[in-house]
Amino acid sequence: MDFEKLLKELKEEIVADAKEKFGDEGKLIVDDMKDYLKSSEEKLKKWAGLFIAGAIDKDELEWLLKSQKDLLVMRALVKAGVNKIKAGHYKNRVISIVLNKLVGLIVL
Repeated sequence: MDFEKLLKELKEEIVADAKEKFGDEGKLIVDDMKDYLKSSEEKLKKWAGLFIAGAIDKDELEWLLKSQKDLLVMRALVKAGVNKIKAGHYKNRVISIVLNKLVGLIVL
């Protein structure tokens, strides 16, 4: 598994999703996503390896990803006027994107 490639793809997918969902304000999410992926990088790498090896299942992986949700600070969206509820819903969307990407590694 090329973890650097995975991180790059995650960043691109999350940023594209934010731009689609929030329009111009979505461009502001780039720094927030970089911060989240950087702060979670080691854990994501470890968890992806465990999942690929079959040491944890999809439910355990999802639980682990959700445990990192508080690290996903949506400063840019809140500054852009997106209310905290929408930003919270978007946190869940980002976790889903990461989960689906990691689960997709097994399918490939």
